[in-house]
Amino acid sequence: MSRLLVTGGAGFIGANFVRYWAEKYPSDYVCVLDALTYAGNRQSLEPLLAQGKVVFVQGNICDQPLVESLLREHRIDTLVNFAAESHVDRSIANASPFLETNVTGTQVILDAAKDYGVKQFINIST
Repeated sequence: MSRLLVTGGAGFIGANFVRYWAEKYPSDYVCVLDALTYAGNRQSLEPLLAQGKVVFVQGNICDQPLVESLLREHRIDTLVNFAAESHVDRSIANASPFLETNVTGTQVILDAAKDYGVKQFINIST
């Protein structure tokens, strides 16, 4: 049995992954961390949440104490990162959120994964 933390798991691709994983590996534990920005939609996970197959936490991957507490408290052994700013038009208007999430946020979860003994880190990048 694996214990996954899926960041960006309420986005289009992340939510589809979470639904796939919960169906294919029903005995695995899945915790979703998502900031619910313009790309996230908690409703896409609602059936799984209602059935108790997934735990949802609203938060940002840049929040190091939050990420560390999730890894520790949920005993996560696999981290799958879908959290990313990906709309090119938005990046032209303001690059800061892209750098913060895609670079700093990824560093935060990588460091936390290393410090808390995560065995697998899978990064999905746009």
